[in-house]
Amino acid sequence: MHSHLTIMPEEKKEDKDKKLTKAEEQKLHVFFVEKVITLMTGAMGLVAALAWNDAMRKLFERVFGTAGSGDITAMFIYAAVITATVVIVTYRLTRFSEKIKKKNEK
Repeated sequence: MHSHLTIMPEEKKEDKDKKLTKAEEQKLHVFFVEKVITLMTGAMGLVAALAWNDAMRKLFERVFGTAGSGDITAMFIYAAVITATVVIVTYRLTRFSEKIKKKNEK
């Protein structure tokens, strides 16, 4: 049997010491902020979806007589509050991201 070894060339000292330019740092910053906002938006969307899921489940339990616990009105209020919060936070995060993009384009 033959085994293949891959030998990685040593990094040049100058590659290790290479620093990012100001433009590269700004691009990286914008990229990072966009990714964090995307992840946060997705997480908040999941919370809103779970809230509506619980509310709808309670509604079906009430309508179809399935034994359930909890107050349906409270569940819908909770779902509405969570959804409104997610919409507001998402809007503000998007505006924040756009401001950073515009600032870095100048």
